[in-house]
Amino acid sequence: MPRLAWTDLASSPGTAFLLVGELTPCFAGGKREDDPFDSARLRFAANLLVRTCSHLKLQGPFAVQPSREGNALVIQCAVTEAHDFARLAELMGGREIEASEWCGHRHFLLDDAKHEALLAIAGPPDGRGAGRRARAAARESDEQRYRWGQD
Repeated sequence: MPRLAWTDLASSPGTAFLLVGELTPCFAGGKREDDPFDSARLRFAANLLVRTCSHLKLQGPFAVQPSREGNALVIQCAVTEAHDFARLAELMGGREIEASEWCGHRHFLLDDAKHEALLAIAGPPDGRGAGRRARAAARESDEQRYRWGQD
């Protein structure tokens, strides 16, 4: 099923189930010195969860949102179908939390073991876009350099 914008599911929590994964310090090789806000790891985790949901062929729509809660990096995943929630809960492990306004709520840790398990399902990230963006940035930089040299 299709991926939705986070606001579409988060605005009506009574119709969705929520899974919240907290990144551990060792997830995906740990924090890098050149990324003080850990944005790359957070984005990588969100993309990994999106690819996992896509490869599992969930029955209903889903949404994924990276977030920061205090000092913790978290990935929130909302699904609309109870069967999808059960499949993801079995895969992620963790513990059930009092659901409050959601139909169900589960919290799990994203550590190195979970990283490997999700990669086995989702496969490696598609790096084609990154190469394309890097080449476009290099071209723009070269063009900029030539423009300034002509004055």
